[in-house]
Amino acid sequence: MTGRGAAEDRALHAVRRVRGSREQDSRLGLRHAKDAARRREDELDEARARRSTAPAFATGTPADFARHVAHLGALAGLEARAVERAQSSRVVAEEAVRRWQQDRQRLRVVDLLLERRAEERAEERRRREDKVLDELAAQVWLRHREGEA
Repeated sequence: MTGRGAAEDRALHAVRRVRGSREQDSRLGLRHAKDAARRREDELDEARARRSTAPAFATGTPADFARHVAHLGALAGLEARAVERAQSSRVVAEEAVRRWQQDRQRLRVVDLLLERRAEERAEERRRREDKVLDELAAQVWLRHREGEA
């Protein structure tokens, strides 16, 4: 079993390296996605603040009023685009979380399988050692018994 187990474990270790690399990549992607989502939320907050602090039209000519309305419309448009970008970034971040969790789970499955195989080999080694010790004890007992006779 030692030769075969080592070859199987070698293959599993290769799978573990690939899955580990994939998990690291998805974790890095998650960090970038969360950073981007945070930046988009900050941009949205700034756009909302600009629109909410825009001065109200007090007095002026109809042309001044038209410019004021156009300015408010532009601010509202900026805010709407910021809302869309923030929502899009949230969706990307949620997907990045899902992928990272999936990759982490796949890596953990391989780790558990490697641990289980190591435990099985240790148990088999213990059984072989117990068998050898039992045989030695039987030989000592037989020698002792033959010595009494």
